[in-house]
Amino acid sequence: MGETQRARAAVSVVFAVCGAAFASWAARVPAVQAKLDIGTGELGIGVFGLAAGSVVALLAAGPLITKIGSRRGVLCGATVLCAGLPLVAFAPNLPLFVAALVVLGVGNSILDVSMNAHAARVEEAYGRPIFAGFHAFWNIGGLVGSGVAALMEMWRVPIEVHFTAAGGVLLVLAVFATSQFLPGADRGQGEAAFALPSKALIPLGVIAFCGFVAEGTVNDWSAVYLREVTTASAAVASLGYFAFSITMIAVRTVADRVVERVGAVLFMRVATAVTVAGFLLVVAVPVPVVAVIGFAVVGLGVSGMVPLAWSAAGRKQPEAPGRAIAAVAACGYLGFLAGPVLVSGLSGGIGLHWTLAAVGALVVTVGFLAPTMRTGDPVSRR
Repeated sequence: MGETQRARAAVSVVFAVCGAAFASWAARVPAVQAKLDIGTGELGIGVFGLAAGSVVALLAAGPLITKIGSRRGVLCGATVLCAGLPLVAFAPNLPLFVAALVVLGVGNSILDVSMNAHAARVEEAYGRPIFAGFHAFWNIGGLVGSGVAALMEMWRVPIEVHFTAAGGVLLVLAVFATSQFLPGADRGQGEAAFALPSKALIPLGVIAFCGFVAEGTVNDWSAVYLREVTTASAAVASLGYFAFSITMIAVRTVADRVVERVGAVLFMRVATAVTVAGFLLVVAVPVPVVAVIGFAVVGLGVSGMVPLAWSAAGRKQPEAPGRAIAAVAACGYLGFLAGPVLVSGLSGGIGLHWTLAAVGALVVTVGFLAPTMRTGDPVSRR
């Protein structure tokens, strides 16, 4: 295996680590609620702390990576993220719980930006788009993390034990993986890590925003919805994210090849219709089994939106693809961070049931913006 292939495998492992760490938290939200004896409103305060930490880290991640490089950025982010898991588990009250989620958010954002920066280097070395494949490994990690969480719930393993063990194992994997990253400095090092989107990139930023709102909603609220609205057991509640991850993986592993056959515009329109249909199924039939299937359908649709928007951004600005991808990614991260908080706020007024319906309605925007996926290459012009 050559240097580039090893780097691709290593970055894939880091994506999986990030997904597994986040899923470990997301899938056991009900267990955390039960331990702290908090309701949806108080959980929303904690999620706000997660978002706040993530936003602060996003502002700092660019200068940090510019200074230390994507490899060290991954090490820094992975360390903070994995340390955040046991901090969440051992938090004895709401204020410390919020503080722990701030740490978790900081680590997640630094790791996310850093691994995508190095993924861009590997993609450039390959000479073809491979972002969807990397993001598939984020979901593979999420699948493993949520699956382990379901087992931990079934076996009644305390979250203190679960989160501490998970954090330790994942950190070891991340440290080993970074040893196989591409050597040397990142391209464009010394320049701003993020740029405001140009006029041509704004629609792609909106697509990424909507896609991440949908993803973030399922990540943070699927277990809560299944538990509180459909009255599913704690173990079954973990399966919403599990099913979502399976379908995300399935599509992301083949998304690039499908786009080559049908074109980027048609792919995005079909993805929009499938995502909306999934949310409609979840809210129309609030029964545990049907809701789990609905979240799986959402995963089928939303899976390709963000990676393909980033890929299109790079092609729209071939002279500086990294900066273009970073600009669109910033819009997407805003949706990922703000979405769950907005869900929390709306659910307090109209209920979680109708809030998920509103998220499905938001995704309709992607269908209208699908033509902006066209760039100069033959595939995207279709």
